[in-house]
Order: sequence, then C-alpha cells, then structure tokens
Amino acid sequence: MTASLQETARPELSIRTPDGRTHAITLDLPRYSVGRLASNQLSFQGVDGLSREHFALERQGTDWTVRDLGSTNGTFVNGTRITGPTVLRSRDQITAGQLNLRFIAAGAPKSQDVVFVEGAPDLTATATLDGVLSAGEGTGSDRYMRALIRAGRELAGSMPLEKLFGLILNLSLETVGASRGAVMILEDGELVVRAMRGAGLRISSSVRDLVLKEKRSLLVQDALKDRAFAARESIMQQQIRSILAVPLQTEERVIGLVYLDSPFFVHEFKNEDLGLLTIMANIAAIRIEHARLAQIEQAEKIRAKELEHAALIQRSILPGQFPAFPHRTEFTLHAAMVPATEVGGDFFDFFLLDDEHLAFVIGDVSGKGVPAALFMAVSRTLLRATAQHQKSPGECLTQVNATLLEQNVSSMFVTLFYGVLDLGSGRLAFANAGHNPSYMFSVNGALRTLTEKSGPMLGLFAGYQYRTLTEQMEPGESILLYTDGVTEALSKIGEFFGDERLRKFVVDHSAEAAEELTRSLHAAIQDFSTGMPQNDDITVLALRYT
Repeated sequence: MTASLQETARPELSIRTPDGRTHAITLDLPRYSVGRLASNQLSFQGVDGLSREHFALERQGTDWTVRDLGSTNGTFVNGTRITGPTVLRSRDQITAGQLNLRFIAAGAPKSQDVVFVEGAPDLTATATLDGVLSAGEGTGSDRYMRALIRAGRELAGSMPLEKLFGLILNLSLETVGASRGAVMILEDGELVVRAMRGAGLRISSSVRDLVLKEKRSLLVQDALKDRAFAARESIMQQQIRSILAVPLQTEERVIGLVYLDSPFFVHEFKNEDLGLLTIMANIAAIRIEHARLAQIEQAEKIRAKELEHAALIQRSILPGQFPAFPHRTEFTLHAAMVPATEVGGDFFDFFLLDDEHLAFVIGDVSGKGVPAALFMAVSRTLLRATAQHQKSPGECLTQVNATLLEQNVSSMFVTLFYGVLDLGSGRLAFANAGHNPSYMFSVNGALRTLTEKSGPMLGLFAGYQYRTLTEQMEPGESILLYTDGVTEALSKIGEFFGDERLRKFVVDHSAEAAEELTRSLHAAIQDFSTGMPQNDDITVLALRYT
C-alpha cells in the first residue's frame, strides 16, 4: 500500500535499475532515447541486455509512444514484445534487458490506498519535537508519563521490523484513544503504508506536507470545518472530526508519519495527546532505524557467506586446468573469466564429443550475482547433456531453449555461442544465440568476422528453431570468442573498448598462442579501464586449429 507525496502534474517515468534502485523523471522533452551510449537522453551503461540505442519514448500529441530502435533483445510493454510504435497507458511497464520502467500519465494517481486531498485544515495546535522535549510542551499528567514508559519498554525489545510497525500503531491508538490510523514510511520518495487500522483514510495533503517537510506535529479538532474535507461525501459520511498527525523523526531526518483520527467525537484529542504522540513517534523512529540497520547488517553477513560459497562452487564448475587436453596435438585452447562481482553470469566450457570432434562454448547470462550464477550453471549443464546426443549445434540450442523456457519464471536469458570442430577436416559447425560476433584469423593477421546469428538469446522465445552455420578452419587459424564485458569495458573518459579496438588487438596479436592471447587481451582491457570499476564479467576463449 503506497501513498504518493505529490500527484503527477506531468507525465513521469519511474525507473528501476537491476541494483534495486528506483528514481523518477518528469517527461519534459518531446523525445527520449534509452540505451547504453552516453549520447542517449537516458543512458544506463552497466545494464545487461540493453543495446547501445535500445528504444525511444516519443510524444505524439497528448499521447506518449514507445518504439524499439532495432535492439538485439527487444523491447517489451507489459510483457509483450513490441513490433512498432506503441501508445502507452498510465502505469504500463516497459522492459528492456534488465531495465524496468513504469510510465505514469499526467494527472494519474500514484496510489489508491490512502488518498491525499487538497486544502489547508484549521489547525487547533501544532508542536515540534524540540519544543516538546525542552519545555514539556503539551504533556503533564501521570497517565502520559506511564504511557511513555510503556512505549519505551515495548519498543526497546528485539521485535522484527515487520512486526514493529503494528506495535507502533497499536501503542499510538491506545495511548490517545483513537479509533483509526496508519503508520507510513518514506521509501524511495513515496509513503508506504506499513500498518493500518480502519479503511478509506482521507488525509489532507497540507497535513502530510507540514508533517514531513516542516517536521511539525499537527492537531485538527474539527475536520468538518476544513473546506477540502467538507466537500467530500466520504468524509461527511464517516464524520471524521478529531485528527492527529506526527512525524516519525530521528535526529537526522523524518522517515515517515503516524496519522490517527476519530469519528463522531467519540474521543476528542487534546494538546497533551499531541505532545505525547510526538515523543512516542521519535522513540519509534529511532527504534525503526536501529531495526533497519540490524536487518541490513545481518543480511550483509549472510550474503557475504553465501557469495563465498557460490564463488567456490562456480570456480569448480568452469574448466580450470590447462593445457586442457595435453595428449591432443590437433588444437590448443585456453579460456579465462574475470567476474565483475564475487560470482558471475558468464561461462565457458569445452569437451570432446568423440575422438574426432571438439565442442566449445561461451555464454553470457542476463544479470549479475548469485541468480545469474545459478542460471549459468543450469545453462551449462543443459548444453553438456544435450550435446552428448551428437545433435547439430542448431538442434542442440533449440532443445536447450525449450528446456529453459519450461521453468524460467525469472525471465532471465543467456546469449551463447556453441561450436563443434571436426579435428580431421577443420570444418566448424556452430550456432550463435544472440551472442557477440566471433573472430577467425590466421597467424599473419588475416581476419574474418562471424557475424551471422542462428537466432535470439535462449530462455525467452518459445518454438524457435536455431540454425546450424558452418565455416572452414585452415591449419594455423584461430577463433576468438568473448562476452560483451570485453567490448563494453569503459575508460576514464567514458569510451567503450569497442569492436574496432578489439579487431585491431586481434590483428596485432594474431601470432600469439591461445593462452598468451587470452592473457594479453585481459591485460589490455585492464590497462584500458584503469581507475574505473568493472561493470560486467569479462570472459575470453581462444582456440587454434593446428
């Protein structure tokens, strides 16, 4: 349940990035392009599955449309891939790779659970926390002192955060004799209702703003005298009269508010109630912050331990011993992955299907961290199991795609290059599922790019038949596979390592052995991006047919 801090006067875009952060922008320009390039009006350089120029938002009269710009992985509105300009309705969700955006039309309410109405109420009294604490403003009786002691004792316990909000509401209602109310917390710029008693709460937006922005506790003795309230039939029917609203305020900031009301003057709130509730809300706010910090600390400890185990498991999954096949003289091969976090979503693998055929693969799973690592492990295992049936690369990826789709509730996907080299003839059969182009080159630097795709990434589209493609490798030729962490590595001045720089590197280092080539490329990327954080896994596989 949420309550917006302000109504949407102009169209807005609520953007949620893969790290869980959410922010909103007002759509003032007639057009916004979205993608990884810095030249986009909305640029997200580290988002998996997002093309350099992925889609555009465009104003058409009073409407807004979304249009895909030829992206690799497509643009989706409410889960459906769009094929042309699509008119957006309020609260439509746009998905591009791991980026999620929600369109909110002008004038649309952001919430319907708690409604804020315009108009300034006739305030009977106000108070501030500093005033109450320094001068005893609004307090005085033994009843209130006992209530404070009780609140202090109950809030000092070790109750989990989710149950704490209900306790705060119950203490507030019982202490001042209110019949209805809500505890609301600020999260990402919006008020989130964490505990509520009663239905159909109508709260003045002026009351909300005074509490949150000016840190004032407010008492309204007769809400029916307020013009904004009196104009609403629901308020008249419920006969809401006495209202209390106080900030949940720590030393540094306001984190939310407590709102209480009472219909029919069953209980008329007093100035003493205002002072008492102000102090109680301060105690509650500090307790909430402590509980939040404790939750975060505990979650971080658990996460660190889990990541440690996940990294160990992942290292054991990927081949790590080179030379991989010391008794074979037909080829040399080397691969290496540097994850952006403790565990990564990239993977590589290689294995002999029989004495005459070498299989090798490189893949890049959407997302990062443990979810990506788990999806990576599943994808690698499925490919290995399917490949053992001696199917062509295209048939193999078709079956892997169908299996991934059966239980892919997370909507994750993987781009993948899978090749099978005939060690006798040098014929390479391969399938590319939405992955980066590969480079085939000779020791003298003659280079050709394998740009043709067999189909889109695996795990999203049902019923797709992936094609098997072929190339002829001559003795002495090599092939280089890589993930987009290579070409999208960033320098201090915001440049990508890029395709052209990679092509030049391959030509300049074409005479190097497979192991030397992979190590040189990792070193070149590290040198290029010195001083910049690594935003994506960097994986390279080199194979020379001898």
